[in-house]
Amino acid sequence: MNDDEKYLFDLNGYLVIEGVLTREEIDISNQAIDRYSEKMRIRSREERLDGNSDMLRGTHGRGEFGGLLELESPWCDPFRQMLVHPKIVPYLNEILGKGFRMDHQMFLISMDKGAEGFIFHGSSGPEFDPNQYYIFQNGKMHCGLTVVTFQLGDVNPGDGGLIVIPGSHKSNFSCPVQMKRYEKHQEHIRQITCKAGSVVIFTEAVTHGTLPWTADHPRRSVLTRYTAGNLAFVPAYNIPEWADERQRSVMEPPYHTRLNRPVLD
Repeated sequence: MNDDEKYLFDLNGYLVIEGVLTREEIDISNQAIDRYSEKMRIRSREERLDGNSDMLRGTHGRGEFGGLLELESPWCDPFRQMLVHPKIVPYLNEILGKGFRMDHQMFLISMDKGAEGFIFHGSSGPEFDPNQYYIFQNGKMHCGLTVVTFQLGDVNPGDGGLIVIPGSHKSNFSCPVQMKRYEKHQEHIRQITCKAGSVVIFTEAVTHGTLPWTADHPRRSVLTRYTAGNLAFVPAYNIPEWADERQRSVMEPPYHTRLNRPVLD
């Protein structure tokens, strides 16, 4: 993680890393999703995420697909590679510290044209959230829950998808309600655009949400939430038999690195 990237993450609360996945990795990931499309769960209207905002309303809910790491081989392979991708590990070592761990299981967010948005959420201001936070001390960043999002399709200006309020991870006041509903102050809100194969890393402390999807091609984003090695937001998962040494290291339950916790370089 170079000095420019450290500055931009500290400034905005997120970072876009281009060209992480190869074309082959993108293709096989999309083929796996198509092959197991029956596992996709579409959120019902009773589970709507738009917060009753007219600006975020869609014609239907988003799709969610869990269990990507448990698919049959070779369809699981690209997702297991994403879990400890060598291009991403240095960023997580810097943001979370060595010995970071997977907190939430990997899953896919899929949005077809017309899918609803997600009202803004995040833990920044005014109270301290011991699980979702951003602190800078002694020249180093310290984060709670941190999201790594692999993009399997292009996200162009106006398509919708992930939006953030840059810098809000350091805010000391609550986000205005109308801003959370995307009804006011849109000039301070940024849609995150990038090409297929890119990765977006952001702290859960930054206020973020989703705009309705407007593009003809689907939005496909593979998310994994990580945290520091001594923290947990959800109970630790059992380490599966298929996990190799690198994968096992990030599936360990929470405990301090000084207790010989395995770390990735």
